[in-house]
Amino acid sequence: MANDSVAATMARMVESSAKKMYRGSVTLSDVVGISDEELEALYGVGYHLFNWGKYQPALDIFSVLTLYSPFKGHYWRAAGAVNQAMKRYKEAVMAYDMALTNNSRDAVSLTYRGESLIALSDIEGGVRDLKKAIEFGESVPAYATWVKRAKTLLSVREQAMGG
Repeated sequence: MANDSVAATMARMVESSAKKMYRGSVTLSDVVGISDEELEALYGVGYHLFNWGKYQPALDIFSVLTLYSPFKGHYWRAAGAVNQAMKRYKEAVMAYDMALTNNSRDAVSLTYRGESLIALSDIEGGVRDLKKAIEFGESVPAYATWVKRAKTLLSVREQAMGG
């Protein structure tokens, strides 16, 4: 009998945590007890792996981070960047979509999603994102690199089209 009681209590706790996660009032990191500092330390490891060209291990880390803390857009953006580097453009676009769900004015994600959409032959969507990146990022000094990149991509595209 005691084991049934423990099992029932555990089942209620799991169900309660799952419902809270579904509503967005807690994340997996809250349930498991991983701090923001620990998550950011993992992000740093993934970032270095990405910069060293170790794409799959970096993607493994960023994928876990998106599970543990799905409302942090930079985790999604990092997963998008790795997928883009691996030429998995469809997956990159999906990750950038999630990053943009967290911040629709993220010029970094807009620029990279634009590039990925163009790589998928969605030229109209890609150009739209690059223009949005410029629009949203032009007045934000932190986005200067990506605004310049978006402008360069649009300029090259216009030249290639004979315009």
